Amino acid sequence: MLYDHQKLIVTEDKKKCGLFLGTGSGKTITALSMAQGEILVIAPKTVRDDMVWQKNLEKTKLERNLTVISKEDFRLGKFERKTYNTIIIDEADQVAGVTPSIRWVKKQPLPKASKVFDKLIEYLYNYPPQRLYLLTATPVRSPMCVYGLARLLGVSWNFYEFRDTFYIARKMGYREIFIPKSDTASKERLGKAVQSLGYTGKLDDYFDVPDQVYVTRHIELTKEQKQRLKEIAVEYPDPLVLIGKKHQIENGVLTGNEFSEGEDVKDNKIEAIKDLALEFPKMVIFAKYTMQVEKIQKALKGYKVLTLQGSTKNRQEVIQTANESKECIIIIQSQISAGYELPNIPTMVFASMSYSVVDRIQAEGRILRANALKKNLYIDLVSKGEIDRAVHKSILNKVDFSEKIYAKKRS
Repeated sequence: MLYDHQKLIVTEDKKKCGLFLGTGSGKTITALSMAQGEILVIAPKTVRDDMVWQKNLEKTKLERNLTVISKEDFRLGKFERKTYNTIIIDEADQVAGVTPSIRWVKKQPLPKASKVFDKLIEYLYNYPPQRLYLLTATPVRSPMCVYGLARLLGVSWNFYEFRDTFYIARKMGYREIFIPKSDTASKERLGKAVQSLGYTGKLDDYFDVPDQVYVTRHIELTKEQKQRLKEIAVEYPDPLVLIGKKHQIENGVLTGNEFSEGEDVKDNKIEAIKDLALEFPKMVIFAKYTMQVEKIQKALKGYKVLTLQGSTKNRQEVIQTANESKECIIIIQSQISAGYELPNIPTMVFASMSYSVVDRIQAEGRILRANALKKNLYIDLVSKGEIDRAVHKSILNKVDFSEKIYAKKRS
């Protein structure tokens, strides 16, 4: 059964467009309802492995001839190269890898782009599908992402005009870097550009979504963290490396000779999480670093704890157990933020965040779904350290945190 906004899109039956709908609003089933003939789906590897598209197809009761590959499969040519009636690109922002920089090809200036983007452009030119649907809840992860999505849909915007409209050029040594404009007029203009490419809308545009609750808790650094932060600048003179190391320390990942392997060093974020576990018997915790995930798991001994990391093999089993358990805590690495649902969990804690706005948006959408609308609590644990606060501020402002840009501002 389709919701009203899905019925409208399916009825209009556009042959090529972006489905830039909010997380949880049914992009997958909408695309399957519009697709015809032989269908090629290019999706993230985890989505392919978890058979997300096949499971959604079963829900629709539709008969579709579906081939699902990962973007790595596509890049390496591990699929049958031919003309498909329909091509669907899931999480399309991940393949729209165009940058504001220039490369020279046969003495011609071209936008520097990722290999998978170049191969997609070539493939769509040589094997043009009748239907093409680009799915992502975050088409504006950067202005050049929007430009890349347009190119994939066959829309040709003037590259230099686009770059001058949405970026500011700055010198960094002998190099020129381009920083996205953040003024209201530029954001509105970029929003209109996205709307011209397809359908846009957040979950609360289509449903009566209960108010979500957001809480930020500022966590004091421990004596050990403060001492390590003083020492680290001498050990890592490279400013970019230093920023990353500081962020690890501020999140309890302490590295140094004075900390023997397995030593239980106090971490106030861990203490806060232990308090939350007493209050919320079922919650999901996101953490950026593998060691941080492991520390949290160790600290919650006595609770039913599940983990989801890049190395996790039984992802489907972990997600199913989390959804079916009356009480449990699932700790997930921040970069693993898409391709699954946790609609039965009402509380989400960010022990630390990745540098990507997309990861944050996708993470929140794991527990807020169209088929399970409810009031959720989102808690940000932010240490009173320089980098953790800078990352938090950047992500809440909907801007990816860049170590390079941050280092330049500090210098």
